[in-house]
Amino acid sequence: MILDKLTALSRARVKSAKEKKSAKDLLKELENTGLKPPEFKSALCGHDGVSIIAEIKKASPSKGLIRADFNHMAIAEEYVKSGVQCLSVLTEPEYFKGSLQFIRDIKAKYDIPVLRKDFIVDEYQIYEAKLAGADAVLLIMAALTDEEYARFFKTASDLRLDALVETHSRGEIERAAKFGSIIGVNNRNLQTFEEDITLCGRLAEYIPENSVKVAESAIRTHEDYEYLRDAGYDAALIGEAFMRERDIAAAVNAMRSGE
Repeated sequence: MILDKLTALSRARVKSAKEKKSAKDLLKELENTGLKPPEFKSALCGHDGVSIIAEIKKASPSKGLIRADFNHMAIAEEYVKSGVQCLSVLTEPEYFKGSLQFIRDIKAKYDIPVLRKDFIVDEYQIYEAKLAGADAVLLIMAALTDEEYARFFKTASDLRLDALVETHSRGEIERAAKFGSIIGVNNRNLQTFEEDITLCGRLAEYIPENSVKVAESAIRTHEDYEYLRDAGYDAALIGEAFMRERDIAAAVNAMRSGE
């Protein structure tokens, strides 16, 4: 199953990274870093309508190469100009062709909240995210035990990072709601990579009312975007629909307005 492969690769990368720089070394670096409050959740809540978390993604396991002329800074510039609320940056290198350096580069130039989107399996990755300038990390319930979730969520909170907690079922929402206040429903099954946008509609009623509700995946048209609004979602995480378009700003506008 692809999720199992991705988490195994994450564990291997963390092991290799720790051999070069220990977790203690990262924590020492963090001691010298001002832990400013995250702005991810507040950006999503401060928008009238369905907020957009626009994704920077070169490739995926199911689709292969998505954008051949990939330049993360040029893409970030287009997103910022189009007025999206937040960015989601893939940092998984093998299947998604991502890099933590993308976040460092973007945060050095743009004051926009950024989510580190990766397969978090160790606190080390949360330390990395904070040092890179991220405002939030993704925690995937399907990849975590309850003990790991509690530990990683606390680590993120202690480092003043928001956590987007991703779910795919009612049971996962119930687990996520124990700590998470930003709960995502991924319309893509991470074991099969099949998509169904109506999943978020069916699961919306199980997300606590005081949570920020985020729909992820399978959002490609203005009609999809309107569907999320009608289902009560506060935000939409959208990647492929924008990454495949030459004019990204126009694609964002079309998603919002239908024009």
